[in-house]
Amino acid sequence: MHGSSEASFRTRGSPSSAAQRTTRWSIDLPPSIAFCGVSSTTRRLAADERSPAGGLGQAAADWVSSRWIPVGGRRVRYREAGSGDPIVLVHGLGVSADYWMRNGPPIAATGFRVLAPDLPGFGRTAGPEGGLAVGEQARSVREWAAAMELPPAVYVGHSLSCQSLLELAVANPDCVRALVLAAPTGEGQSLPRLARQLGGFLRDLHRESAALAILVLHAYLRAGLARVLRTWRLGAAHDPMPLLPGVRVPALVVVGKNDPLVHVEFATRMVDALTDGRLTVIPDGTHAVILDPTGRFNAAVIDFVRSLPPFSIRPST
Repeated sequence: MHGSSEASFRTRGSPSSAAQRTTRWSIDLPPSIAFCGVSSTTRRLAADERSPAGGLGQAAADWVSSRWIPVGGRRVRYREAGSGDPIVLVHGLGVSADYWMRNGPPIAATGFRVLAPDLPGFGRTAGPEGGLAVGEQARSVREWAAAMELPPAVYVGHSLSCQSLLELAVANPDCVRALVLAAPTGEGQSLPRLARQLGGFLRDLHRESAALAILVLHAYLRAGLARVLRTWRLGAAHDPMPLLPGVRVPALVVVGKNDPLVHVEFATRMVDALTDGRLTVIPDGTHAVILDPTGRFNAAVIDFVRSLPPFSIRPST
């Protein structure tokens, strides 16, 4: 495991003119989520204009609305809040930008520009029939970031999207300032293990709040079971371990001690294989570690980003 150096990096990212010209606003949280109190909580935060750290209220108000931008012949939906150095949140299997509801506004309120796209075929972004392989998902993130005219950003993934972000960092090191890999998948992909992973996911979901369970089920139904399963199989065929030595940017791996899918031992092996890897274990965290109700995941992300040195393109060795 490698240490981190204290430095500041202040390349300010602001919404590009291209993104502004193609932005459309709409409130689209599903009614079932509103019934469980998720949207009402967000609106409560939005009303609190006296929040510290730049105003969580405004960040929540911005985040609750959808924005759209054309990318490669399709319209990509994304959420955005805040201003400052960009942090991009990339959702995991089957869900959407909505899954980052407990992360986007709090992180943005501390002085960052936080964005979260819907990957093709998920959320409100149309996609091809079936699913995208891990490398194709990485390219879709890169194309969206280019359309948004984003400077090098910190990319935060959860579960399967961590594998896509590793591909992104290796293929496009000039676009990635750092990675945060939350509950990263990729540990052994035999059929029995996949069955255990699915069972673990269902048990994990049962332990989460009713609002989260409904949000996930709503997203899976919207995407369609066939697309979810195909994307899952494509992810299972992808081995992230050979990519790790080629990641030339700092990477924080965050795992929950009670995660039934991703074990701490696997996360430790990933960190050891990274050039600049760091590990955070949340003692009672589950696979949905990004939704930790105590805010420890958000705090880990913020502390990590603030510790980053100035960004530079590192020569290949």
